[in-house]
Amino acid sequence: IFLAPVFWCALELSHCVYYLVPFLQVPLKDSSVDIVVFCLSLMGTNLADFLKEANRVLKRGGFLKIAEVSSRFENVRSFITALASLGFKLVSKDTENSHFYSFDFVKTGPAPENVKKFGLQLKPCVYKKR
Repeated sequence: IFLAPVFWCALELSHCVYYLVPFLQVPLKDSSVDIVVFCLSLMGTNLADFLKEANRVLKRGGFLKIAEVSSRFENVRSFITALASLGFKLVSKDTENSHFYSFDFVKTGPAPENVKKFGLQLKPCVYKKR
């Protein structure tokens, strides 16, 4: 499953199914997917809600993969800690690239009901004029 604020892509063997739905109303059952990927798509201000929805559809032991622009991270350790509070354990990270960071997490348990208190956020993406 590729998660973005608006578009979902469900991989089913050799094809991809797209859903155009509000992000927090994904038409998938709880614990129904093995992997969720956020690739340059954590653009909303309610990141904790996005990640809670990813937790909902992921099977326990399923993988969460995140790739984002490196300049959006103020504190990588705080980001990882916040994801741990949302039911994800860091498996690996790559923060050596000067433009993009990537993280692999595994789902260890459900996200708490109230995710608002985590204050999870990334800096806005700044585009340079060329």
